[in-house]
Amino acid sequence: MNSPEIVGLDSPRRSHVCTAGKRLRCDATSQSGCAAMRRRLERCDLGRPTARVLGAFPRLRHSEGVTTTTTSGQGEAEPRPARTPGPALDVATDLVDHLEQVSFPLDLPDAPRARELRERVLAQITTHLLPRLREAATPTILVVGGPTGAGKSTLVNTLAGTEVSPAGVLRPTTRRPVLVVNPADAEKIADHPVAARADVVTADGIPAGIALLDAPDLDSVDEDNRRLAVELVETADMWLFVTTATRYGDALPWGILDVVRQRGVSIGVVLDRVASDVLDEVRRDLLQRLVASGFGSVPLFVVPDAGPVDGPLPVGHVREVAQWLSLLATRAAAQGVAARTVRGVWRPLQAEVRELLEAVQAQATAAEELQHAATTAVAPVLDGLAGQLTDGALADGGPTTRWLALAGARGPLEPLAHEVRGFLARRRAAKGGVERATALDVLRREVARSFTDVVGRTAATAEGAVRRAWQESGAGTSLAATRAPAATATERADRLREAWGGWLADAGALVPTSTSASAQPSVTDPGLDDEGRRTLLLLAAAGIDGAGTAARRAWGEPEAEKVVAAAREALVARATGVVSAEAAAFTDSLRGRLEPEAATALRLRVGELRVLAGEA
Repeated sequence: MNSPEIVGLDSPRRSHVCTAGKRLRCDATSQSGCAAMRRRLERCDLGRPTARVLGAFPRLRHSEGVTTTTTSGQGEAEPRPARTPGPALDVATDLVDHLEQVSFPLDLPDAPRARELRERVLAQITTHLLPRLREAATPTILVVGGPTGAGKSTLVNTLAGTEVSPAGVLRPTTRRPVLVVNPADAEKIADHPVAARADVVTADGIPAGIALLDAPDLDSVDEDNRRLAVELVETADMWLFVTTATRYGDALPWGILDVVRQRGVSIGVVLDRVASDVLDEVRRDLLQRLVASGFGSVPLFVVPDAGPVDGPLPVGHVREVAQWLSLLATRAAAQGVAARTVRGVWRPLQAEVRELLEAVQAQATAAEELQHAATTAVAPVLDGLAGQLTDGALADGGPTTRWLALAGARGPLEPLAHEVRGFLARRRAAKGGVERATALDVLRREVARSFTDVVGRTAATAEGAVRRAWQESGAGTSLAATRAPAATATERADRLREAWGGWLADAGALVPTSTSASAQPSVTDPGLDDEGRRTLLLLAAAGIDGAGTAARRAWGEPEAEKVVAAAREALVARATGVVSAEAAAFTDSLRGRLEPEAATALRLRVGELRVLAGEA
């Protein structure tokens, strides 16, 4: 396992430790000293991995106290041409489009993880990967993160040369990140997505090509701040983990470090506020933890304890960190960091999108099961309603009682129910058209109330059956809760009114246009207009026996039987449509939250990511 590079133990000299336990020093002001140190490391077999890490950065050229870089020790580094993103940009853009359409509304065991993962992947792509693929000249984003009180803001302020981020042990619980850039990079970073999530400030002390992001505390007492701190990991080209002698063992930061490593993000570690009397012990323990956790080759900077400080640290305490930033800020080094980060993205991104694909497929399967559960729950209710309506349930109670009263002796509907005999009776019937129309209107309203009661009650029963079925399944509990009872009652009332109006229209279209030879003339007198004939058909189809008899006398038995049966079928269809809509309201809300082609699209993206991961 590689051993970390230790910088800043004996300022201004550099000290490196190989896994054989040797401490190797070089003079930071001497080019030959750096080269000699490399040769000594290379002679140590166990130190060779560390030597390779050092060699991964451009060599230092020391001239007049200014540190610059060269590609081979001769001359300044030539800027590398920006790499054309090619299909990688298309894959990342398409992936964002598809992930934005994906949701996980059903309460499956993996849904919370999938929702969080989706947001994290989107944040990574939109705030880091896409900007990197589109613009290679964007400053390298270096996120400074760590626990509360680690000294992150003090470190950033010292590196910036001015106070750009509020520092102190006691922090407000609502704190925006601070993004610090060199004034020359202000325009380049302005359109970067991370700029919208942070307060952007400029400072001459930050090298051009580097953007320091002072993130909220990983262990903030505010949940939103904690979540934001983790999300900002996705924006990083590099991550500088700041901890202290008393906080480096906390479990949370190590978990975040592991996520960062899986992302392929380069990492640096700052051990801050270390007292000299515990330096050796703390350093040794931290080194062991880094090596054991797979971070054997990350650079480690030690910042000695400066005691009570109100403001920036002494410049000498952070000199090595500043020199490291200057090294990273060069065009070649910055592009190398960004390129390594992008190359490291594809493989973990492929695994995460595959996990999201599996979650989407699980949601689709659960959705089919919920649709089946809704249909199954409603089926017996529909059968029961159809049987009730066929048996004349709408006529029970008020409608039949009112018919008997209005169609009795000397009642306005007597001519419809009985044969009118005698001159005076026929004359009275002929003059009773207005009263007859009024009586039929009263009966129609009675049947309408019965329709609303019977069908509405059955629809409510169906809605309850679907709700229970979804709640019992577990997967649909939250989605069922979105169907508020008050809202469903309002929707049901609207459907009932629409269904009743539809049945009236159906009946109007079914009324016979001619009178059968077997019809009774007294029934077809001018007092029974088109509206009256339609109402008579409604009453007969609803199941009022007297109205059925009147229909047969009006249109003849064969014709009456046919149109009454057709009107009753239309009634059943309209009523069962209301009940079926209760289940459809649940399943429609489900379909509205699930993109039907999401699995297919993500499956294609996984294949494309597999290719990119293989090329990396």
